[in-house]
Amino acid sequence: MPRFTKKTRNEYIQGKLGQYSKLGTPDLQYQCWMANIYPTKDSLERIREMQGEGLKNVLKKEEDGYFTRFRCPTFRTRKDGTVWTFTPPKIEDINGRPIDGDIVGAGSDVTLKLEVYEHPTPSGGRAIAARLVGVRVDNLVEFNPDIDLDDEGKEQVKGLREAPPLF
Repeated sequence: MPRFTKKTRNEYIQGKLGQYSKLGTPDLQYQCWMANIYPTKDSLERIREMQGEGLKNVLKKEEDGYFTRFRCPTFRTRKDGTVWTFTPPKIEDINGRPIDGDIVGAGSDVTLKLEVYEHPTPSGGRAIAARLVGVRVDNLVEFNPDIDLDDEGKEQVKGLREAPPLF
């Protein structure tokens, strides 16, 4: 796990969780945990301020408003060959009790805890990046595969509810 330095700070972003978020089980294709969020007005302004500092996360607009994605990789290989492994984001309810990230569905009101850190750019300048380290669920909307999965995901989980347990 990376060390906390003077060039690292915590930021909190509030909003509604979007579809395709992976909080409990990492996304195996991209090897990361991720949260798609529709930020509140204040959080949207804060994200734009961070973009002014060099944050590369893109704000996209759709009919529901602006959204962006914050991620945490499961590991990172450095140039010297060492491998950093990252812990999953800490998921808790509004009272601070841990909850399973797999039950948090799209539409949940959340507060994301981001670790914002500086890094050098290829041109010799400095920029910032944000890593997802925690999620507080302020209003839980339970995961519903009919809403939270695309057609491919629905096909993958088809029949799992009816299947007998493995053990």
